[in-house]
Amino acid sequence: MAKKRKDKREFEEPAEYDMSSDTQDEFNNEPPMLSRSDSRRGKKKTIFKYPLLNLLIVFFLLIPIVIVIVFVTVQNMGSNEVKTETESTVNVSDNTQAKEEKAKAKKAAEEKAAAEKAAKEKKAAEEKAAAEKQEQDAAAAKKAEEAKKEQEAAEQKAAEGKAAEEKAAAEEAQKKAAGGSHTVQAGETLYGIARSAYGGAGAAAGVEKIKQANGLGSNDVPVGTVLTIPQ
Repeated sequence: MAKKRKDKREFEEPAEYDMSSDTQDEFNNEPPMLSRSDSRRGKKKTIFKYPLLNLLIVFFLLIPIVIVIVFVTVQNMGSNEVKTETESTVNVSDNTQAKEEKAKAKKAAEEKAAAEKAAKEKKAAEEKAAAEKQEQDAAAAKKAEEAKKEQEAAEQKAAEGKAAEEKAAAEEAQKKAAGGSHTVQAGETLYGIARSAYGGAGAAAGVEKIKQANGLGSNDVPVGTVLTIPQ
């Protein structure tokens, strides 16, 4: 109803408008005015008059849109793949670097432990060698001291023996010079005693001297008899 009223309003002439004949002729020569609904219907009829052409137009319009969509999709997929590959590469690189650093740290710790162990072993060996050397030096010093003591004892003993021999020789010489005495031992004879005191040449005369000095009547002398040996 609103449309009809509007159309009626468009074609109504004003009441006080006085049209002349010329004006009426010009008005009659102009084409009739169309309503909006009529113009829309005409446009729709024009659009749907050639459906194949319309389909071709739509198809050619959709092709670049589809191409753009596909291109954008491929670009996004490629960027996602590149990003994923980059992230995986970075992760692999980080993991490899972490493994290398861990291996280096482990190797450094092993080398440090080996160096400390070698240093401890070297120190223990040096201490053991020093202790052994000290023991050897102590044993050598002790042995040298013992050898020195033994040498001193031997020298002292030799000196004492020599002194005793010298003393005995001096006493024997003194006895020979001043006469002396002799204790008869088992197996000794008076002749042997005289020979020892006076020599082989004066043995017979010595026997007689001994007899006279000791008051012996025979050559038999008991063991243990102390005889005076005259000069």
